[in-house]
Amino acid sequence: MTFLNAILLAGASAFLIPLIIHLLNKRRVITVRWGAMHLLHEVVRQRKRRMKIEQWLLLAVRVSIPIVLALCLARPVLTALRSFGLGQTSLVMLLDDSFSMRAPSSGGTPGERAREDIAGILQDLPGGSDAQVVLAGGNARTLFEDPVTALEELPGQLAESSRLAGPVRVNDALQAAAAALAKSQNAARELAVISDFQAADWQGAADGAALPALDALLKQEPAPQVTFYRIPSDLAENLSIASAELSALVLAEGQPAGLRARIVNHGKKPWQDVAVHLEADGARLRSTRVSLPAEGESIVNFTHAFDTTGEHSLAVRIEGDSFPDDNAFYSVVQVRDQLNVLLVDGDPSTTPLGGAADFLELALAPYQSASASLKDLIRATKVDARRFREEDMRGKEAVILADVERLQGNRMADLDKFVSAGGGLIVFAGPHCDLEWYNRDFFKKGEGLFPAAISGLKRAQGMPARILQQRLTHPAVLYFNDARGGRLQDAEFQSWFELDAGTEAKPLLQLDQGVPLIVEKQHGSGRVIAMATTADAEWSNLPLQPFYVPLMQRLAAHLATQSTSTAWIPAGTPMRLTVPRELASAEHSLRDPAGLTSTLTPIVEGGNTMLKTPPLETPGIYQLVAGGRTRLFAVNLDTAESAITPMPAENVRRIAERHGAEFVESLDAWRKLDRTRRFGSEFWQPLLLALLGLLFFEVLLQQRITRG
Repeated sequence: MTFLNAILLAGASAFLIPLIIHLLNKRRVITVRWGAMHLLHEVVRQRKRRMKIEQWLLLAVRVSIPIVLALCLARPVLTALRSFGLGQTSLVMLLDDSFSMRAPSSGGTPGERAREDIAGILQDLPGGSDAQVVLAGGNARTLFEDPVTALEELPGQLAESSRLAGPVRVNDALQAAAAALAKSQNAARELAVISDFQAADWQGAADGAALPALDALLKQEPAPQVTFYRIPSDLAENLSIASAELSALVLAEGQPAGLRARIVNHGKKPWQDVAVHLEADGARLRSTRVSLPAEGESIVNFTHAFDTTGEHSLAVRIEGDSFPDDNAFYSVVQVRDQLNVLLVDGDPSTTPLGGAADFLELALAPYQSASASLKDLIRATKVDARRFREEDMRGKEAVILADVERLQGNRMADLDKFVSAGGGLIVFAGPHCDLEWYNRDFFKKGEGLFPAAISGLKRAQGMPARILQQRLTHPAVLYFNDARGGRLQDAEFQSWFELDAGTEAKPLLQLDQGVPLIVEKQHGSGRVIAMATTADAEWSNLPLQPFYVPLMQRLAAHLATQSTSTAWIPAGTPMRLTVPRELASAEHSLRDPAGLTSTLTPIVEGGNTMLKTPPLETPGIYQLVAGGRTRLFAVNLDTAESAITPMPAENVRRIAERHGAEFVESLDAWRKLDRTRRFGSEFWQPLLLALLGLLFFEVLLQQRITRG
């Protein structure tokens, strides 16, 4: 046991006052004998014994009162916790640095207040303690490679760290914290989870979802002390651009691109006349205005055509609210002279639209097929599968096989070489396909070109199969998440190949029969897409649907341009790029949206020259310049946290209690908790109750003695 105000223990000497008074007032007894005394002798003897007991008890109570009062003022604490090493401490702070921590709030943003509190926490750590910070937003990462003991330098380093990361992946962040704790040098270890606890990140845990990383962390030896430190935020109203989808990933010169932006009001206040701007290559082109109901959204459509080839930037921006971080959305558009695609027809026909690849030819190059003056992005060349040669693939970016029975001669090796070098391949099923050859030579137990084994031909029983309605994530089909891009579920399938995708293949679309319709696989530097149905109308009405044209064009453009940059990447993501041989020795410079330039050095990995950028944290357009060439990259924030709705304190407290952790909301509360952990548990409150009890008992006892 120890005392926080030990000097006040001297007040316990006040117990001498009632003792001295008692001794001074002790009366001398004179014995006077008289005749009838013997009759009362027994009564007097019993009464005298009782009075002595009461007097000594009263004295004990009066002596105890100043002693207990002095103990209360000295604030005694239990020191049993010191046996666990709570002197020098290893502290890991799991700091939420997602962009919601930048939300304007009274007293500064949650991120600013969190950094101020961290400085106070570090000041209170005993000498010799070490600390580490795990930045939890987006991809969790540590501020330092190893825990640091120079605690005074940590706030400065933290101020320079990124503050625009994506939403918190709670379990991943806790795993990173567990790894940091494993490097701790002291027996006493603590973890502080410092966050505004956005519902978008933590609601699952509040609803009872497991946090396996936290459970595993608490099983470490010695077990760390865990505290949930909530930073309140009072911003309730916010607008954001949730998405901005392009009608095409690649365009031809002069071909208009459609841009559909979804603007969301996350608050309970309606907004009127919100300005929405379209920007191209950094210049504002046109503006419009929209009104947004409370907790509602609005769709804004723009079109723009570029008249020069190369990479161009498009951006949509809104104005009006006090939290601008999520008010813009950036994309990179590739404008090409033309994409060359080879169609290999496994069942040609002289009848219009009778061949296996005829619908494809019309969908990929509609203006070319109609002999119109307008220019197609894709130039489609069709050959008979029986006359397919290696020379046909020269100058092509993608090859499409439609109902091809098998590849003859050296065509398999030629096609493998084409894809491995970066070309794209789409394979449509059909009634003429040799299933034995496809599985044996084309799939080759996952080592061949074809991305899936074929279990057999399936036919619809009664109702036709349809495309499963789900949230699409592949860049080639993102456009169809909005029904205005076409209702994929309108297509009906009477027959299809049952594809058994390997571990390396990923489904793009699924049928409601529980089997994939489209799967994709990386092969060398290129990619292969397998379709479980025909390219014509023999097995389905897919080619007759309005969305068939944009679907086929987006799949072909995706494969034909896979070596170039994507439309955009999420903030906090590093880029890995293959450097062309002619640029391997060139200087590469990266310019961020703020105009700051850094130099990157290519490295050699597996025989390829690669360029790896640091995580691109700031949203906007980046420029990579090398050898006189410029490439553009668009970076956007993940707007999952744009609904600025922190969980109530009681919900965070429940999460903490369920995992045996503590909960605080201020630096003062942290310090009180830390003092209890470091020095022991104060117990002056029970002593105060005991003091009140003694005072009450003293009054009762005095009254009893007075009444005699």
